[in-house]
Amino acid sequence: MNKIKTILALSVVLLATVACENKLDIIPKGKTTLSKVADLELLLNQEYSLETSPAMDLSMVCNESLGLMESVPEILSLTNTLNYANMAYDASVNRAVLTQSDARYSAAYRYINYMNVILDKMPDAEGDDSRKPQLMAEARILRAYFHWLLVNIHAQQYDANTTANKGGIPYVTDTDVTAQKTKLTLEETYQHILEDCSEEVIELLPADDSGNVLRADRAFGNAVRAKVLMQMKRYNEALPYALEALRINGKIEDRSELVNTYSWVLPQNIANNYVYMRGSSRVSPTMLTLSVESVGLFEEGDYVVNYDGGWNEMFGMMFAGIPGCQIYFGWSAQGNEYGINSDRMYYTAAECYIRTGEIRKGLELVDRIRSYRVEDYQSFVELYDMESLNEETAMALMQSAKWIECVGSYENFFDCKRWNSEERYKRTITRNLDEYGEYSIAPDSPLWVFPFPANATRYNTSLTQNY
Repeated sequence: MNKIKTILALSVVLLATVACENKLDIIPKGKTTLSKVADLELLLNQEYSLETSPAMDLSMVCNESLGLMESVPEILSLTNTLNYANMAYDASVNRAVLTQSDARYSAAYRYINYMNVILDKMPDAEGDDSRKPQLMAEARILRAYFHWLLVNIHAQQYDANTTANKGGIPYVTDTDVTAQKTKLTLEETYQHILEDCSEEVIELLPADDSGNVLRADRAFGNAVRAKVLMQMKRYNEALPYALEALRINGKIEDRSELVNTYSWVLPQNIANNYVYMRGSSRVSPTMLTLSVESVGLFEEGDYVVNYDGGWNEMFGMMFAGIPGCQIYFGWSAQGNEYGINSDRMYYTAAECYIRTGEIRKGLELVDRIRSYRVEDYQSFVELYDMESLNEETAMALMQSAKWIECVGSYENFFDCKRWNSEERYKRTITRNLDEYGEYSIAPDSPLWVFPFPANATRYNTSLTQNY
């Protein structure tokens, strides 16, 4: 009996020792114990959320929206807030001081870190070696995309003549989260993005439409490169990638069904989504308040307006206090706020066609989308055939239709920023707030560049503001 007690006592001591050793097995911050291919792949199975709706800030600046169910009089009465700066277009507000943290900025760099962990660990990971090139390609294309989103929010518009002298963002390619990340120039940032979404990387992605809206396939890879090149204003280079993305997946959401269903149902796993990334909510554009100017861009016969009933002027007046604005109430639409879908890729290809002289082809693509959006729509191609429209006129038609198509996403903000750097298309935006006055934002306003958050600049001396 004593011998048994002794053995049991020794066993307890050994178990305690092992437990203590496990507790003392400290993992450095930013490091991971993931060592298998299957485990690392789990980092790609994300329901990506950037935790901030574009309607809360990006679409306010470009006057797509008046925020999410915000009271305009209340915003204008509190003059030292970010909402006030964006609503009243007041660049004198110290936005850097007011931006102590930024959930979207943090979320994007968190996902970038996930991608870097995959790229760092995958070469030596245990498991199916044949899977490694594809998974590393997915990580690189997503790393490129998250950096592209960040640089277009926190830096000035890319312009080939001036990017070497403009500030970009830190392009993070390692897993050491404690090391200071040096801010690159805008040119350097874009070169890193292009390297991560190169043709060689795209070719390693799954060739066919995967049907998984949370994973990057070749359609998404081509779409990312098309968007990057278009934002660089290299329209002729962007076009083939946009067309290839559409060749792989050119599915279009059919809103004409609302004639029978009277309900706009838009699931996140809809076939036209390449990769789905949401903001702060699982529904969008729910609670978004369209500006009066945006409401004016709806075409007569818009299926959602005429049959769903979600856009409501009475609620717009009730919550925002501005006659003519509209709030959307509907809980079955999950708009792709930060990701990419084929519907919006048609507009990318359309603009590239128009910019490279093939105006009719561009308008054909716009009409293709409008045929699923507007009942008894007037064909832009027929207008072109009757009047031989020039580039500026075709662009105006495309811009109005695209604006409504992209409501609730980052796209209108990015487009305005790019167009503002081109003499033919830049414009001063004026917001009419009825009795509360009119407010304007110039093409070169610093409000087009969002500040880096203080909890990042405080510890990174290179992270000076880009405005």
